[in-house]
Amino acid sequence: MVSSASELDALDRQIVMLLQENGRMTNAALAEAVGLTATPMLARIRKLEQSGVIRGYGALVDAAKVGRPVLAYVHVTLVGHGLENHRRFIESVVELPEVLECHHIAGDEDFLLKVAMHDIAELEHFLLHRLSSSGAIERVKTTFVLSTAKHGAPIVPVAQAGEP
Repeated sequence: MVSSASELDALDRQIVMLLQENGRMTNAALAEAVGLTATPMLARIRKLEQSGVIRGYGALVDAAKVGRPVLAYVHVTLVGHGLENHRRFIESVVELPEVLECHHIAGDEDFLLKVAMHDIAELEHFLLHRLSSSGAIERVKTTFVLSTAKHGAPIVPVAQAGEP
């Protein structure tokens, strides 16, 4: 079972890159692209899925086209750095569908959230009534996305020592 980047061979890395480019690529097309037959290809994909290298499959959706054109990053500072505050905040955030991403970060703030909203009024309501409901937040700073030049770039797997 693959458990780290050091255990990915060149074929695994190629499969991961191809699936990031086109998650709907058929097993037959993947096998052909990397020079395998269907059965070993399927075994490799299952191994990558079971090990967590491939966490899932999904569609990349244009937020604006589904009524959520306002993208923002919300920097959150917690009241305290104890485990209970951390846990309470995480539990409340994972339940909020407006939050696309939640990152525990180092620096002046504790968390960075990526949120998608219908408009500024919805963002205000979210910040004042939904996000703050955990009781764990001391300060919030919001940065609005004006435009996006790069989105959803593939993650390039690291090669093992001595491999290209």
